[in-house]
Amino acid sequence: MADTAGRPILLPMKTDPVIAYYDGACPLCVHEMKLYERRGQGRVILEDVNGDIPGDVDRQAALDALHLRLQDGTLLTGWDAFIAIWERCPGMGWLAAITRPWPIRKPLDAIYRFLAPYRPRRKCANGACSLT
Repeated sequence: MADTAGRPILLPMKTDPVIAYYDGACPLCVHEMKLYERRGQGRVILEDVNGDIPGDVDRQAALDALHLRLQDGTLLTGWDAFIAIWERCPGMGWLAAITRPWPIRKPLDAIYRFLAPYRPRRKCANGACSLT
């Protein structure tokens, strides 16, 4: 949606909480998700998929791409999950607005899903962790 000057129309910030299922063994993911948790002011709840997760969340799929549960129980994945998070974080709604249109969202989702497997992950053994 755009105004007559072509600028995206920003919708009001959503206030219902969401649960983000993310890879807690990925330092980059942890840093980004903690930012959303802080900015979301209680609207973005984090769940590390390396721990206990609900039965309807596939662990491998959630490791492959961000998963997010809306308040109504709907699961979103990939770029759609990021959009839902940005809609709940003050000052980030513009990211949701400009990346929501299909011609922008679909290529970004494809790029995200292609690059996500290459993220760094901590490997721990005997109490010591390293990045791989």
